[in-house]
Amino acid sequence: MFSHEGLGLMSLFIVLLLCALAMVIHPVHAFCSWLQRRKRGVSIEDAANKTKQYSR
Repeated sequence: MFSHEGLGLMSLFIVLLLCALAMVIHPVHAFCSWLQRRKRGVSIEDAANKTKQYSR
């Protein structure tokens, strides 16, 4: 196997590794932010209304 053939496989492996990492981190981040909103007592509708009241 030539050295340039391994570069494609390594880059593919790195991309797949990053995708797998994002697949794990994204739901964890969404759950943590949901818990923070729940602790503060702010619903999604309240957060959307707070940002909309200043726009014209």
